[in-house]
Amino acid sequence: MSSYCPICDTEYLEGEHQRCSRCGWDLTPVPGSPSSKLRKAFLAKQQIQIDWARKMWVRHQMQGEFNHQHPPGNRSHSERFSQLENQVDERFKQVTIQLQEAREERAYLQSQLEWISTYLQGVNFQHIETLLGQVSDWMQGSAVLPTQEETAEPFYPSSEVGIDYSRLMNLLSKGKWRKADEETWAIALKAAVREEEGWLSVEDLQRFPKTDLATLDWIWDYYSHGQFGLRVQQQIWETVQGDYTEFCDRVRWRVKDNWIYYDELDFSLEAVTGHLPAIAWRKRACYGVGKSTAQEALITLFESLQMIP
Repeated sequence: MSSYCPICDTEYLEGEHQRCSRCGWDLTPVPGSPSSKLRKAFLAKQQIQIDWARKMWVRHQMQGEFNHQHPPGNRSHSERFSQLENQVDERFKQVTIQLQEAREERAYLQSQLEWISTYLQGVNFQHIETLLGQVSDWMQGSAVLPTQEETAEPFYPSSEVGIDYSRLMNLLSKGKWRKADEETWAIALKAAVREEEGWLSVEDLQRFPKTDLATLDWIWDYYSHGQFGLRVQQQIWETVQGDYTEFCDRVRWRVKDNWIYYDELDFSLEAVTGHLPAIAWRKRACYGVGKSTAQEALITLFESLQMIP
């Protein structure tokens, strides 16, 4: 798979090059699990080295151009070199921004390609061929086309930040509702880059990737046949006019004036509409998550959901 040198942005093949052919940067992959704290600490330290090396690389490139255009014998050489230093700093800022934007774009495109590849592996081409045959028969007046419910299949989920939703979809398809809710919480933390903290602030929910929020809602809605999901909860919220206590009574997060604990949730399709997922709180329905109350988290979540077409 192709990657790009973090210093000079030169393309290379992973595993085939130990050093960049252009700037000489060490391209050896960082060992360890992506969730390893030791690996994250190493990457954070390495990022400082990368920033410094990238600046030196830009300076080296511009200095080469400067020396070629202005030989050292010129009286104004030092003055021009000082101007060059200022240009290097400004150029470095521009290059850094451009490289970051390019990396984010490449990462997004790579994630979408992986989704497409995985989806195509799961496509039932035999089923498609059968449907095409039925269409042909129908056009000739010898068959009845199947209904949309009989042919509908879920779309493959999209993510702005490279989240893999296959495990969540697998858990929901098997009716493992508790594990699916726990996986949803893990995905929410990962999407908000709050895995180490283990909770979400109001600001995190405001910045939550809208594509991923829509994907989470769609997956829950699809596999529960409209029983669960964020938009389902939002509709109930609007019905009770934003009254959190009444909302919790409706979705059974509060039973007989008692706020229920997470272990008391009904992790089955027998639960009332909107009972899952539980993103606004984790321990008890009246506690919330992090420094925000459950009501504040829920309001912010629904406001973010309203911004999605």
